[in-house]
This record gives sequence, C-alpha cells and structure tokens, in this order.
Amino acid sequence: MRIFTKKLPHPDLPAEEKAQLLQNAEYQEMMVESTFMYLTLDLPTAPLYKDEKEQLIIPQVPLFSILAKFNGVTEKEYKTYKENFLKRFQLTKLPPYLIFCIKRFTKNNFFVEKNPTIVNFPIT
Repeated sequence: MRIFTKKLPHPDLPAEEKAQLLQNAEYQEMMVESTFMYLTLDLPTAPLYKDEKEQLIIPQVPLFSILAKFNGVTEKEYKTYKENFLKRFQLTKLPPYLIFCIKRFTKNNFFVEKNPTIVNFPIT
C-alpha cells in the first residue's frame, strides 16, 4: 500500500502566510510504502433525523463506496492535537485474502455511539 501524506497549514493563518508555508518541504506531499494486515473502513455518519413515518432511517452503503478510500484519489483529513494532514491510500498489490475492519463505534464525551449503517456486499 502506498500512503500519500500532506501536511496542512493552520486554517486561521492569513492567505499569504499559507501560500508561503506551502512552499516549505515540510508541507509537500510525502509517499510511504507500507504493508498491511487488514483494511479499516470508515462508515458515513448516521442520520440524525427520523423519516416521515417517525422511524429512524437505517442507511445502506455499498461496499465499493467505502472501499473508495483506497483508490489513490480520495483524500481524507486527519487531525491531531497540533496539526492537520491530508492522506490518500493506494493499494498496489492485493493479498490472497482481504480482511476488513468496519469502524462502527465512535467515542463521544459522554458515551460510545454505534453506527447502524448496513454494508451491502456484492454477491456475484
């Protein structure tokens, strides 16, 4: 797997400072090749509102849409305490078997929430 990482400047900086920082080598895109044991897939957030029948909507998502994270084009922002990064992932070679870890639980300040989204796997 290739992991492309690009550091982002702080969003509160003025535009000319951002442009100047983006010229530094620290803010250029870096590529790292890595092996993996399994792929962690992120689910889209669950809806907050109920449908017209006053029932909660359970969204469905195809497997291919959550695998798009690894197509080498889709970028995702990752935040740490100090810095923000844009990351892209590209699978270069597939193993004989793929293991998926679907990230369903998110920690809140008060409790752990479960995302009820259904992942549709292709049958054919």
